[in-house]
Amino acid sequence: MAEDDKGRRSLLETVKAPLIFSFAMGFVAGFVTLITASGGTDNPARLDLGLIAFGIAFIATLLLISMLHLASRDNPEHLSEGSGVNRNSEELYRQQVAKRREQARRKQADEAAQARRDAGEPPADEPPYGRREDRS
Repeated sequence: MAEDDKGRRSLLETVKAPLIFSFAMGFVAGFVTLITASGGTDNPARLDLGLIAFGIAFIATLLLISMLHLASRDNPEHLSEGSGVNRNSEELYRQQVAKRREQARRKQADEAAQARRDAGEPPADEPPYGRREDRS
């Protein structure tokens, strides 16, 4: 489990900051709707539309802030450790690629050695000491 800090956290890390900001945006939207929905000073203020606009703006702003906060938060380090499926399959893929490359390299070396044997040359790994060279 994650460690809980008993110390005092800053205002940005708590829930208070998004709630205060959402309340302020809702208040502005509600006040603007209250004033503009009346249609002038001769008509009464539309409190119902102002409260509806306040609620919509409050919820929408709070939702947007929470989504942005979740998107910007980094994952804890312990989640990237361990043996997940993707990490294992990536390692297995790298091992298979290395094995195939080694087999291809050995096959090319064997083919080159066979071609030298067919041509009558001594093997490359044996020194030519003590052999008589044919001088024609």
